[in-house]
Amino acid sequence: MKKQRSFFLCLILGITLGIVSKYLDTFTGYDGNLLMNIPSYLGDLFTRLGIWILIATTIAAYSKTQINSALNTFMFFIGMLISYYLYSVYLFGVFSTSDVIYWSILAVVSPFLAVIVWNAKNNTSLSWILPALPIALMLTLSLGLGFFYIALNHIEELIMSVILCFIFYQSRKQLIVIMFVSFGLSFVIKQISPFHF
Repeated sequence: MKKQRSFFLCLILGITLGIVSKYLDTFTGYDGNLLMNIPSYLGDLFTRLGIWILIATTIAAYSKTQINSALNTFMFFIGMLISYYLYSVYLFGVFSTSDVIYWSILAVVSPFLAVIVWNAKNNTSLSWILPALPIALMLTLSLGLGFFYIALNHIEELIMSVILCFIFYQSRKQLIVIMFVSFGLSFVIKQISPFHF
């Protein structure tokens, strides 16, 4: 019964965040009015990959079992996709087919990634290396890395990287190892990835 409830809650969370993120997409920034810029800022944040990695990683890491992490994450992404694109059709009558394909592939792959995240959090021996994967991806989103430079692209994703460090933290020594591996892996991803975030 509790397993079904967690699947249902993740589905509801996904549906809710899908609707909210699409709603926030409709706002534009206003000059001089800080309060009216908040929805536009949040809309921008929710269109980037980082926030979704953080949410999915949190769901997977704190699920009870590997299977729960896979199913919870999948239900979250399915709920988010369905609500986001149904709301897009309702608002505008159309949606981007390439975006649907991209996010659908992510939803299908998410259970496998969730198992990796669950093991990164809950398997003591794997917690020394696996956390570097989501942290490196988040660093790739936040930093511009080259052979002779580091540039900050998005401070929000850098903060999310720090949050991921707290999620996976087990010891100071483990954190140091993870950070070195994460930065190295992030650099490699930036150099060889065909996708530019």
